[in-house]
Amino acid sequence: MVQETLDKLKSSPGVLAVILTDLDGAILYTASDMDIAPPLVRGMILSFAGYMRQIVTQLDMGRLTELNVETTTGRIMMVGMKGKVLSILATRQSNLGTVRVAIGRALKDLSERA
Repeated sequence: MVQETLDKLKSSPGVLAVILTDLDGAILYTASDMDIAPPLVRGMILSFAGYMRQIVTQLDMGRLTELNVETTTGRIMMVGMKGKVLSILATRQSNLGTVRVAIGRALKDLSERA
């Protein structure tokens, strides 16, 4: 069921990769159209998220729940959920609203199955 939910998210227009990890970085699910190996992507994303968590903590801004990075060619989105991290990589041309709706649906489906 989790695989089905995340496969549906991955099939959203412009989504290049979907990676679900636990908080220790173990890959629980991955689907990617990218040439970069998912473990490498996961490591870079989790490293960046860890750095951002430190910044949020130092600034006393609460708890990091979502991270969105815009680049010249794409987007990296991360969402924390019940001991897991969902990472989505998308093209710059992807419709951000459509991708966010797909992420919301996936999070809802995953929380109902947990």
